[in-house]
Amino acid sequence: MEQQSRPERSVSGRFLDELLPEELEWESLVRTYPLAALLVAGMAGYWLGWRSGGPILEAMGETAVRRVTGLVGDRLGGDE
Repeated sequence: MEQQSRPERSVSGRFLDELLPEELEWESLVRTYPLAALLVAGMAGYWLGWRSGGPILEAMGETAVRRVTGLVGDRLGGDE
């Protein structure tokens, strides 16, 4: 049974596809072992946050500001 490719992948899905080897079918592993997958993801998130939390939060904040500014600009520009 061949798995259908999805035309629209989430950002995290594309990231994991690029990060992990092609042979590793991570989606089926997550479906088979959901609690273990959550534990691994939680530990990795904690470690990443502990090591690089400041720069990550800064980048997320800058992205949020750009998006909000763009939405407000679009909204104001569309009313004229």
